[in-house]
Amino acid sequence: MNSSTPHPPIDVFPRAGSSLYYALAAAPASQRPALLYWVQWWHETAQIPFKIQDPGVAETKLRWWLQELNDAAQGQAHHPLLKGLTDASRVSAPAQLPAWPLWSSQIEGLITLINQTRWLDDASLQRHMRQTTGAAAEGAACLLGATSDAARQAAHQLGWGLRQAHQLARLGQDARSGWIQVAIDVLQAHDVRAHQLSKPDAASPAEGWPRLLTHLHGQASAHLHQGLSACRALPSAEQAALKPLLVLCHIYLYLIDQVARQGDRVLHERIVLTPLRKWWIAQRVRWGLLR
Repeated sequence: MNSSTPHPPIDVFPRAGSSLYYALAAAPASQRPALLYWVQWWHETAQIPFKIQDPGVAETKLRWWLQELNDAAQGQAHHPLLKGLTDASRVSAPAQLPAWPLWSSQIEGLITLINQTRWLDDASLQRHMRQTTGAAAEGAACLLGATSDAARQAAHQLGWGLRQAHQLARLGQDARSGWIQVAIDVLQAHDVRAHQLSKPDAASPAEGWPRLLTHLHGQASAHLHQGLSACRALPSAEQAALKPLLVLCHIYLYLIDQVARQGDRVLHERIVLTPLRKWWIAQRVRWGLLR
């Protein structure tokens, strides 16, 4: 690594053993500093709607970040994370411009989320997922050097599916915290009430729950597989560049299959994979056994 490249903060997210930890390990060493700065920035900003109770304060903080992104795009980054991201990305991908519009899209999506704990229709929820996590994965692809339109679209598709899978794995946990991550029209179509997600009855689960679980699993799985198919159609160099996203994709495919097999358990506790299982999946991606 170039000696002038700044090192990520000591308390850098993600934690060892997490899915992101193994995904980032699949990136070339020269690209990890920029990715680490970006991942920590996204983690810090994405927590704002969930951790700050006052909507006005949360929106103010997010709009401050939006201005920081605008300044950074003009070469005037102020926050240490954005300064580090800018400097590190110049070293890892000097010919690439950082994906500032995509990162701004993420913040705008989070601003929408502040007052949006419920979604009336699935179309609106899907747009939000694409505006946030879809844009996040596309921005990561840019940092990884996969910048063709086809590569960016494939990464966006993967990000969309990853968000759906993540929400399915956290469905009960989020619902108990007041965030119902299933649109009202989808609940109605499967005859499930919101309170049956936030306060599930272990002795008498919602009659429509198995159908709803099948729908949510199928939706996330289909989008992830579509993203994988798009990645396989890319030139080998861009396929290799997207390997960290492929690691995440295969980890989440395995995870949601586990969720689907365990019925209503996800409503009562969060289902996770062991670090050893995630490591093994990541290794199979790196060896080319999973594509």
